[in-house]
Amino acid sequence: MRHHSKRLERLKQLMILETPPEAAYDDLTRALADGLGVPIAMVNILDQHRDWFKSVVGLPLRESSAATSFCEVFLQTEDDLVVAEDTAQDPRFAAHPMVTGEPHIRFYAAARLVVDGQTIGTLCAYDTQPQTVSPEKVAELKVLGDAVMELLRKRDVSPE
Repeated sequence: MRHHSKRLERLKQLMILETPPEAAYDDLTRALADGLGVPIAMVNILDQHRDWFKSVVGLPLRESSAATSFCEVFLQTEDDLVVAEDTAQDPRFAAHPMVTGEPHIRFYAAARLVVDGQTIGTLCAYDTQPQTVSPEKVAELKVLGDAVMELLRKRDVSPE
């Protein structure tokens, strides 16, 4: 699914890859990290071979390989939100190399970012400790994800 042509074409039309950081995205990423009390959060754009970070808190990286992507789960499910309170106990992630090895990710929460029916990324958060997430925090994740999608729609330059 990562190579799905309609998804990649929609991503190309957004012209977001390799753009500089923007305060609006950074504010939402920071709000997610603070709201969940986690050290790592990002707006993650899923291109053909990598996850590119439009915004990132807690990591000195701007991208990672598709081979190590937690967000790949969104290309295999129709769920809009994924919360794994303990990744080591979650069958979707228990064998993931970043769970079984460094940095030993134990918590993952993400909202799917969709533009015109195409999954183009996620707003996601990570921790090296398991977390318990209240229904209110899950609702906050959805609200922040919706805000990121609105920012993406505003930059849309696709033909009508």
